[in-house]
Amino acid sequence: MKPQLATRTAAMSTAEKALQFNLDPLHYGTIAEIGAGQEVARHFFQAGGASGTVAKATSAYDMRFSDAIYGPDGTGRYVTEERLLRMLDREYRLVVDRVSDIRDPGSRFFAFADTVSAKRFGVDSENHGWMGIRFQHEPGAAPSQVVLHVRMLDTSNLGQQAALGILGVNLIHSAYQYVDDCRELVDSLTENLTWGRVEIDYIHFDGPNFEGVDNQAMALRLVTSSLGPVVMFDPAGKGALPADMLYKRVPMIIRGTFRPFTNVHTDMIACGVEGLAAELDIEPERIVVLCEMNVARYLYEAQDDVSDLQARVQMVTALGYNAMVTSHLRFFRLGEYFLKRSQRRLAFALSVHDLSTIFDERYYDGLQGGILQAVAQLFSSDSKLLVYPNLTAEGEVHTVESIEVPDEQKYLYRHLLYNRRIVALEPDRKRMVPYDPDALRALIAAGGDRWRSAVPALVGERIGQLTL
Repeated sequence: MKPQLATRTAAMSTAEKALQFNLDPLHYGTIAEIGAGQEVARHFFQAGGASGTVAKATSAYDMRFSDAIYGPDGTGRYVTEERLLRMLDREYRLVVDRVSDIRDPGSRFFAFADTVSAKRFGVDSENHGWMGIRFQHEPGAAPSQVVLHVRMLDTSNLGQQAALGILGVNLIHSAYQYVDDCRELVDSLTENLTWGRVEIDYIHFDGPNFEGVDNQAMALRLVTSSLGPVVMFDPAGKGALPADMLYKRVPMIIRGTFRPFTNVHTDMIACGVEGLAAELDIEPERIVVLCEMNVARYLYEAQDDVSDLQARVQMVTALGYNAMVTSHLRFFRLGEYFLKRSQRRLAFALSVHDLSTIFDERYYDGLQGGILQAVAQLFSSDSKLLVYPNLTAEGEVHTVESIEVPDEQKYLYRHLLYNRRIVALEPDRKRMVPYDPDALRALIAAGGDRWRSAVPALVGERIGQLTL
């Protein structure tokens, strides 16, 4: 029998969630926490009735104790997914082995764990952690699992501990409450947390209860539900942790809708990597290409269907590129995201048309400092704009030198160009083709094959399948 908890109406307080969970005598498990106090366990103990729910609460703060209990991590680090999975595996196995034969046959066992690097006095490092729950969705079932990665944004250690405690209670409660509705489970994770305290940039569902769950769609929901501003996917289409994707690499971002991905995008990426490697005097292998798509319209139009967005992510990754989905509409906001992660070297590969947008003051309506604030923040790190020329249908080539900039921005523009913050990409002009996405989409809609020469073969095959 599955747990019978109240359906979601208004958000319950953290204390109410902990008490409701404790009052079900068939929940039973352990809570293991490393790195930010026993904040999750504290909520269940303070709510009352935890003696019938929590078999054990434990922490292994000393690294040697942690290694002795859970085994050493192959990376030598302690805040990793591998460490979390070791914790979940051991704690879940122990509770089942020790009490399953003496507990009520209807019991549903669980193990919750987190491993966290919270803020420490005098240490300037990323405050983040891994958190997960392994649990039975029904009595006697093989365990299912939810794992997530969180960044803690409070400026104090106590604030981060408190946020982590609330998030952990939400995860435990929702794993049972919304066992058959992963979308509600994701949306409920930050209940009772004010916006800006945490960011969730990775989530993964596994196990028999989640066999039909689309993990890629759930990762996209993190952004469309405003739980985090960025999610990333590797060329296999799997969710990737931004910190791992960016480790010791220089990101080059190409922004677009990729509706569809074209040969111009392919050439822009190739020219961008070559140009950035030469500009920074680094090996091309040190550059990580991120094809970025923005979800602003899903946020502002309250759209729940992300199938179109997901199809474009799948197309980009199938072509062998990394995909990044963000809620940052303006370039400088995306630049801030990377700067906060100590990515001081950053590049955007963009077209001349997009460059014109950056220098259009209307783009910054509502921003207190207007275009000057935006440009200052965009270039506050060692960032660069790699600009790909446009070939018009009339055969004209528009470059960084021929772009029309408003008179009041001309000196600013020349300053950035002279100091190589704006860098012209130089593709082989014999291979350049006119690029008009609206005209291309019209050709596709009209039928025929004229559009196929404008896109990679794989893209042509997939579009052809959709239009049959």
